Amino acid sequence: MEKLLGLYQLGLRPVRLYVDAESGNGSVEIIPTDKGPTKVIVGLDHHSFSRAVSVLLHESYEIMLIDQGTRYEPHPAASYEASNFIFVATHNQLDEAHSRVSQFLVAVYTDFKRAYDKSVQQKAGKK
Repeated sequence: MEKLLGLYQLGLRPVRLYVDAESGNGSVEIIPTDKGPTKVIVGLDHHSFSRAVSVLLHESYEIMLIDQGTRYEPHPAASYEASNFIFVATHNQLDEAHSRVSQFLVAVYTDFKRAYDKSVQQKAGKK
């Protein structure tokens, strides 16, 4: 079940960060159906906090690199899905992405860690 952690800034974009204790996946809705700010969902169902942070970073960089205009889609392609995208960035663009994602990570860290710890405790209580 998705739980809203809060509204944070990722670069120039406001982002609603949700966690899902029952999933191990992540997803991004750049333009959500509810027309609100970008929605990021990060699954917390992992055996380590570092894996959950990895999913958070993946989704964060995806947004940041899209905002920088570094995402490309090969044509023709046998399938048109998100896994086909190619990201090409200059050294300066990558440095900017790191800076902005780092600021985002610092802003969300306490809430994200608290949510992860709570999901671990709840799983332990179910055993």
